[in-house]
Amino acid sequence: MRKNLSRALSVTLAGAMVVGTMAGTGLTAKAADTTSGDKTTITVNVQAGPGAETAWKAVADAYMEKNPDVNVVVDLKPTEGYGDWLQNVFTSGGDTTTDIVNINLAGATKTGKSINFLEYADMDSPYSDGIWTDQFEFRQQVVDQANGTWDALSLDSVQVVWLYNKDIFEEVGVQPPKTWDEFVDVCQKLMDAGYQPLSVAGDFDSFWSTYMGWLAQIYADQTTRSMINVYRAQKGDYCYDPDVDADWEYDPADPFNDDTWKVNTNTVRAYKAFKDGEYDPASEGMRTVWTNLAKVFPKYAGGDAFFGTKDGIPLFYQGKAAITLDGAWRLVNYKNDMEKIASGEEITNKDEKIEGVQKFNIGTFNMPSMEGEGIEAPARTIEVANGFLGAVKKDKEHDAKVVDFLMFFSSSEGMGTYINAGIEDGLVINGPSLVYDVELPEDVAVLFEGLEFIGNCQKGSGTMLARGMASTNGDIQESYRQFYDYSYDYLSGKTTIDDWLAAHKANLEQYFPESMEKSGISESDLENPQNAPTGQ
Repeated sequence: MRKNLSRALSVTLAGAMVVGTMAGTGLTAKAADTTSGDKTTITVNVQAGPGAETAWKAVADAYMEKNPDVNVVVDLKPTEGYGDWLQNVFTSGGDTTTDIVNINLAGATKTGKSINFLEYADMDSPYSDGIWTDQFEFRQQVVDQANGTWDALSLDSVQVVWLYNKDIFEEVGVQPPKTWDEFVDVCQKLMDAGYQPLSVAGDFDSFWSTYMGWLAQIYADQTTRSMINVYRAQKGDYCYDPDVDADWEYDPADPFNDDTWKVNTNTVRAYKAFKDGEYDPASEGMRTVWTNLAKVFPKYAGGDAFFGTKDGIPLFYQGKAAITLDGAWRLVNYKNDMEKIASGEEITNKDEKIEGVQKFNIGTFNMPSMEGEGIEAPARTIEVANGFLGAVKKDKEHDAKVVDFLMFFSSSEGMGTYINAGIEDGLVINGPSLVYDVELPEDVAVLFEGLEFIGNCQKGSGTMLARGMASTNGDIQESYRQFYDYSYDYLSGKTTIDDWLAAHKANLEQYFPESMEKSGISESDLENPQNAPTGQ
């Protein structure tokens, strides 16, 4: 039986938020050993990053002590060009010694060429008292139930949260808000006390891929929860699984109700719903969302300066702004930065030095829920499992050895070894591990004590219409640029909410055909959504 859901962290900024341990260090790759006597050689070729090499070598050493017949080679690769290198491994043979990789960057080249972990999921683990997938939060893994494949092991939790200066909140006499109206009230009181309430980036990159884009998705999700009833897999659909889908019922009160292991979704049905006008980007719910966003931005985020802000951290660190938006990894970054200041070192963010840093007590609060017409459920956030460890498929005997190593890595002992060794060498963890019973250093564990996981909004097609029109195979930049332009005009007071809604709908309709083409979905597919899309 799986661990109780109360332990779940429900944590992909859709596979895009690769942070913390994924930051490159430009290490030069060395040729990996291919033989070691009669030993099996397992080669780890994931991306390099601060503390990553130390962490992986610690795990390798601990594993080899238990398994003297295996030689684990840690050969980390630079992040720059990693995707091209990895795709070459799968398409051209590349480095034939390669085993463990960050498989999310392999694209379609991995198809049929990577180990399917589902074949090993229910096997007893030598490194725990049960089966392999009882060692960690299996339900947060991305499993293709239609094809019966699971090729990426993700054990890091990532959560987007609001971070605040506890000292300023205490001085002003305010508490972390739970609703959007309370959020507006807190911001006004902070401004009246002489502080800039929020420090959040407001440039194009923010609206496209980070902070404002996150908020657009998080709050659109409050308005689209019931659409799961339209684009869920229905009986007769190519992706319908009676063991999963037959008894599923929609429950907006349960933030984990639509997790991927509970219900299958059919993207073709989502596209059809948009074309038929059933999935409306200019709904009353979206009116509520953007009316509320305009109560806060840009007024409480620096006024006109908000749109020119590329980094919200400096003002927050300087004690000039009381609240910022970031991932939970900021808690560890802040701790490390304060230690640097204490030892006389400079600190930077996004390669820019931060002057006048103030030390303060830092806290977090989750997304305040919006209320009003079209709001269907409490706010969730972006909570994803990160890591995406996959393995190149070889012969069965070798594959079993590789999986055995990953069983150790994903045990409490293996992950504890990894994290503790890495932290000593600058590894920044993004949040609590998805591996059960991992003991973190006390000064790190305390940072995450206040986190509460409230569900991931990036599931199914719930945020499909939140920003510009995207596709299942990447964003459409021209559509996102339009989204930024009319959002800028609206938030700066040049247009009305009616103008924003009309522009948003026109934008998505304009790029709908391109999105379908990039997603491999045709008009014929929309007429037969029960069939797997052919693009023909």
